[in-house]
Amino acid sequence: MKRKILLATTLLLMVAAMAMAQENTSVAKTDTTTTASQPTGRPGAKKWDGPEKEKIYFISGFSASIDVVGFVMKAAGSTFSQMEIAGRLNIKERVFPIFEIGLAEGNREGNSKDNKFHTSAPYFRAGFDINVNKKRTSNRFMVGFRFGYSSFEYDFVGPSLKDPVWGEEIPLDMKNIPASAMWGEGVLGFETKIWSFVRIGWNARYKFRFSQKHYEFGQPWYVPGYGPNGTNCWGGTVNLIFDFGRTMKKGK
Repeated sequence: MKRKILLATTLLLMVAAMAMAQENTSVAKTDTTTTASQPTGRPGAKKWDGPEKEKIYFISGFSASIDVVGFVMKAAGSTFSQMEIAGRLNIKERVFPIFEIGLAEGNREGNSKDNKFHTSAPYFRAGFDINVNKKRTSNRFMVGFRFGYSSFEYDFVGPSLKDPVWGEEIPLDMKNIPASAMWGEGVLGFETKIWSFVRIGWNARYKFRFSQKHYEFGQPWYVPGYGPNGTNCWGGTVNLIFDFGRTMKKGK
């Protein structure tokens, strides 16, 4: 009986000793890893103060874009179209100052073939977008504003007028009537990366007119860059964007 008790006690002590040895080995490995990943306290060693944080350049890049819908409308023979390109800066992946320039054309023919309107002129817009998506992803949700301006000329052909004195038909054919307009645009949009530095973006714009100068005879039917004339209207673009960003760096 005593021998059995002694044998059981010996086995228990051996198992306990093996368990303690295995635990000490694990602790030693952990200490080695920690020591290797953290600077030691020896003189000249760099003080470790936690994980490094991501830092973004103030000017994080620039991009160029083209409105593909405008070119499609032009090719399809739409009554009005605008072919537009743009350039913008990327400030800390948050604010995007932008400048847009384009060439717009408007044509309209009324119920009668002697009632026609035509204009073709450049336009300019300047403004900014703000990326409201705070997560670091390839998607950007944009809200912004544009200030637009166009100085242009238009042609108008209308029905003939009858001279009240002589009774003769006077043709109404007016060419190169000068006009100009200034307006603002509220912008809401989304863009995402489709490959490497190539992105695609959509936006909707609510446009409101600030001022307009035109001939006393009547206002133009279409304003280049603004759209069908009125105190306000809606518009939008679908942009193919070539986005060239700077590499992010690490820092405190």
